[in-house]
Amino acid sequence: RAFREEFLAMSIFWMRGGILCALLGWASALRLPTPPRTPMTASVSRRDVATASAALLGVLVAPCAARAYDVVPELDADFAKTEKLRKEREQISDTKIAKINAFIREIETAADKDQFIDACDRYALFIIGEGKFPEGVPIKPMVNRIRLAYEDLPKRKFRCPPTRDNNGVCLSPGKDVEFAYEALIKEIRKYSLILVGDYRTVTFKAF
Repeated sequence: RAFREEFLAMSIFWMRGGILCALLGWASALRLPTPPRTPMTASVSRRDVATASAALLGVLVAPCAARAYDVVPELDADFAKTEKLRKEREQISDTKIAKINAFIREIETAADKDQFIDACDRYALFIIGEGKFPEGVPIKPMVNRIRLAYEDLPKRKFRCPPTRDNNGVCLSPGKDVEFAYEALIKEIRKYSLILVGDYRTVTFKAF
């Protein structure tokens, strides 16, 4: 019995060895052959590919670039004409500003309410006729000068609804003066709006 068990163990051992050898043989047979490397075979790197591509692109683009700069474009600009037009605009603007200053001076030097009303009306008509203020007119200082002239006019007292400041007594140069002053300020505000925007109009008040 001992001999039979020893014989069985040896048989199993040799069987396993045979199976292992067979598997190794099959694996060697299934491996694909690889070509032998020779010293003359050079490997191509990414840098070589990029260099070759850049050289080819330069060869293709160079003729186009040369043709593009064969003729230098010339700018046909008449600077003398542009400068002349600019000076003409400045001259017109200076003339209108001088007229505006004359109107403001008449308002400031008005001796009574009738002269003040007449000066305000004539200046308002001038603004409407022009349609806009020329460049360089300081709108806020101009309005401030008109306001000070209005406040310096003689005023009379009258009863009005009491507030925290007036104690039921108000001062006014007259309804006709107030109307002329407010009408002038309205026209100045209307024609001094700053318009900006490309596809839609945006306005800014100058004062």
